[in-house]
Amino acid sequence: MTSKLDFLAELPIFAALNEAELIALGKISHEYAFEEGAVIAYQRDVADSLYMVRKGRLFARSIDERGIVRETQAYGPGDYFGIPWLFAEHAHPATVRATEAGHLIIIKGSDFLEFLDKNVDVLDKLEPFYDFEGELVSGLPEEAWEMARKIRVRADKRSAAVSLLPDELVEYSSRRSAWFLLWRTLGPFLSMIILPLIAYLLIVNISLVIASTIALLIGFVSLLFLLFRVLDWSNDYFVITNKHLVHREFDLRSFRTNINKIPIEKVQSVEIDKPSLIANLFNIGTARITTAAAAGILYFDNIDDPIRVKDTLNRLSQQVRALDAGREQATMRRSLENYFQVEPAFSPVENEEGQMAVVRPPDSLWVQFRKRYAWRLDENGVITYRKHYFILFREAAWPILTFIVLSLVWFGLTRVFEATGPQLEIAFVVLFLIDLGWIIWEIEDWRNDTFQLTDRYVIDIDRKPFGFGESRKQAELANVQNVNADRPGLIPTLFNYGHVIIETAGATADITFENVPNPSIIQSDIFRRRDAQQQVQRMAEGERRRKEYAVLLDVYKQAEEQGRLPRRTPRFEEVPDIEGFEEDY
Repeated sequence: MTSKLDFLAELPIFAALNEAELIALGKISHEYAFEEGAVIAYQRDVADSLYMVRKGRLFARSIDERGIVRETQAYGPGDYFGIPWLFAEHAHPATVRATEAGHLIIIKGSDFLEFLDKNVDVLDKLEPFYDFEGELVSGLPEEAWEMARKIRVRADKRSAAVSLLPDELVEYSSRRSAWFLLWRTLGPFLSMIILPLIAYLLIVNISLVIASTIALLIGFVSLLFLLFRVLDWSNDYFVITNKHLVHREFDLRSFRTNINKIPIEKVQSVEIDKPSLIANLFNIGTARITTAAAAGILYFDNIDDPIRVKDTLNRLSQQVRALDAGREQATMRRSLENYFQVEPAFSPVENEEGQMAVVRPPDSLWVQFRKRYAWRLDENGVITYRKHYFILFREAAWPILTFIVLSLVWFGLTRVFEATGPQLEIAFVVLFLIDLGWIIWEIEDWRNDTFQLTDRYVIDIDRKPFGFGESRKQAELANVQNVNADRPGLIPTLFNYGHVIIETAGATADITFENVPNPSIIQSDIFRRRDAQQQVQRMAEGERRRKEYAVLLDVYKQAEEQGRLPRRTPRFEEVPDIEGFEEDY
C-alpha cells in the first residue's frame, strides 16, 4: 500500500498541491481502520469531514421518512465523499456501512479551513480543471468549489471589515441600494450645478472676480457634501454568514463605527417592508429581523431585493434546525454506546510513516519580548488582549517629552559652560533617573492592564505596576447576551481601536474592553468561545439526561429478557372473529 502522502497526491482534488502543501495536509489527515459491517456514518448526523477510502469498501444507503430506499452508492479504494463538508457543516444524507474491512482517511473541516488560512495559495489550486471530454482532472467539484469561493469573499471590503471566523461562509452581503445613494446625492449634485450658476448671474454686475469666486466656493461646498454622502454610504455593510447576522454602521459625522453581530439561531422572524410605490418599482425595502438576542430587532434598511434576506435566513434557519437535530441524534447514540460499552466503529491507525515528534525549541529573546508586549496573545487556551499601542504612546507622552526637554537643557548647558560641575551633573542624573522610572511605570501600567478570554470567562484585569494593587472583573461566557464593537471617533477609526461592550445577563454588570485594537476581531473571538462553551454545556446537560434514558432502556431490556413484562397488544390469533370485525367496520 502506498504512503499516505502518495495516496493524497493521487486524488484529483489534491493533484495540484506541491510537496510542502501535501506534507501540511498530511498532518491534518487522520487514518482509521474499520471492520466489515462497521457503520461509518449515520443518516441525519452532522457531517463535518471529508472521507477517503484507502482500503476496503463502503456502501451508502439513503432512506426517506417512510423507510423507502431512495439512493445507494458504493465506494472503493481511491473514492471519497463529503468535499462540501470541509467548508460548512451539513447533515449526512445516507448511512454508510463497511462491506469489506479496510482503512479510511478523514480530514475535519475545521482543520482544513485552518490549513487554507496557513497556506493561502492552496485555494487557487483547488479550482476545478476539466479535460476535453469534460472529466474533472484536478480540483474541487462544482458544488464544493462554489462553497470554497465564498471564502474568497472575505477579501471583499465589506466582509473583511466585520472579521469573519475561519469557518464562516458569506451567504449574503450588501450595502444600501445604489438608488438610495442616488436619492441622497441628488440634492448636493443639483446644488453643485445650479447654485453656483444662480450666484454668478445675480452678482455678475458687481465684479466678475467676486462672482466667479463665490460660484466656485458654493460649487466646492456642494461637492464636499456630495462626497460626504458617498463615503458615508460606502462604509455601511449588511452581511449574513452561515453563523451570524452582521450590521456594520459607520457615522462619518462623528467617525464612529458600530458592529452588531447576532447568531443565526437567535433569529425569530423576518418581515419585509416596501413602504412606497417608488420602493416597489425599484425593489427597495427594509428587512426587519426580530431576534432573541439583547439587541432585539435588527434592521437591514434601504437594500436591493430585501426578499433575498428573508430567503437566505429561512434557508440558514432550516440548516440550523437540521444540524441541531443531527447533533441530538448523535449525542443520544453516543450516550447509549458509552453506557453499554459498545466498541467504536473504527479505530485510529498508528503513524506508519514514523514521523518523529517535534520538540519545540525555547522561545528566543525577541519572541519573549513580542509575547510580553503583544496586543493579542493566545496561549494555553487563554487569549490575552492589551490596549492599543496608541494608548501607550498617549500615556507615555509626558515623560518622553520631559526626557527630551531635559536632554535639550543638558545639551545647552554643556554648550554654554565647558565644565558643569559635579552638583549639576548629579542633579541631572537624578532627574533623568526619575523620568526614566516614570516612563517604565507608564509602560508597565499599560502592559498590566489586560483583558482575558478563557473557555468559561471574560475577564477585565486592572493591575498597578510592581504589585501596587489589582482589581478584577469577570463574567461567565454562558451569561453573555450580546457583544458590540465600537470605534468612537476619528482617532480610533484612523488607528483601528475602540471598545468591545459585553452585555451579560443576571446580576453581573456588563464588561467593557476599552481602547483595544481591532475590536471586531475581539468580538468574533468572544462569539466563537461563547458558542463553543454553550455547545459543551448543552452536551453535558444532554449527556446527564440521556444517561437516565440509557438506564431506563437497560432496566427495560433486563425485564423483557426475564419475561417479567406483560404483553401490551393481543396476538393476532387471540382476536375473535376477524372477518366479522372487518365487515362491521
